[in-house]
Amino acid sequence: AERPRQPDETRKRSAAGSGRGVRADPRIDSRRYMAGRTIMLKLTAIGMAAALAVSVLGAAELPTIYLAGDSTVCDYKPEQAPMTGWGQALRDFCKPGVTVRNLAVGGRSTKSFQDEGRWKKLLAQLKPGDFVLIQFGHNDQKKDRPALYAEAGTDYRANLEKFVQEGRAEQATPVLCTPVNRRSFPNGVFRRSLAEYPEVVREVGRKTGTAVLDLNAATEKLFLAEGVEGTVKYFTIVAPGEYPGYPKGAKDNTHFSYLGAVTVAREAVRSAQEQKLPLAGLFINIK
Repeated sequence: AERPRQPDETRKRSAAGSGRGVRADPRIDSRRYMAGRTIMLKLTAIGMAAALAVSVLGAAELPTIYLAGDSTVCDYKPEQAPMTGWGQALRDFCKPGVTVRNLAVGGRSTKSFQDEGRWKKLLAQLKPGDFVLIQFGHNDQKKDRPALYAEAGTDYRANLEKFVQEGRAEQATPVLCTPVNRRSFPNGVFRRSLAEYPEVVREVGRKTGTAVLDLNAATEKLFLAEGVEGTVKYFTIVAPGEYPGYPKGAKDNTHFSYLGAVTVAREAVRSAQEQKLPLAGLFINIK
């Protein structure tokens, strides 16, 4: 678009065009310039308002991603850094306007998440087209905690099937996630620590026709490749005083550092995109 002519330019062109060197009235030129500028500003304001309206409308129509899970998934406060849940890091991979509501809570199982009314609260927020990512297992396997324990082949399986059924009843799309691995290397050899729980998730997925993000397999592959020392950076393993929240340091082989959470979240996105799931449409493209 041609830029507005300044008053000096208008006078010069007026004189040149007349061939007689007649000077334009600067007051008239100034008024024309200001009038033109006012129109441009009004058009810009109208355009910005229209763009904002489209943006808001588009955001309102986008599905929301809900997360149900435990401490490996949930959000953490800044003072707890570097500890980060992979559900918290998932926001880094979402397209603009996509909302992630992370309702995961530390220490919960498929049993306690329901008993405390958290699953019911999540269902009440769902609207048609939303997605629900579900990952439990770490606390379900604790036999010494009756409030948490859900035997893999019976209660845990039944709870996952219930989550799928009730999520679909709200016209949302459930997506199951196998529980991520702990960093466990007895005698320098990687050890699986979640027993049959990951396989039950896969079986429920096949039985119910529900998509599965196999984060258990992904983290096992990563840990085997990185080894004992290489996996330290993925967890909240810090020296005393390295972070304000850990004056005595920390050696946590279950909960991720920011790098670990981002790495797992990336695997979740990669899996959704490789399977060409509808969920993948909410994420930015990754290599």
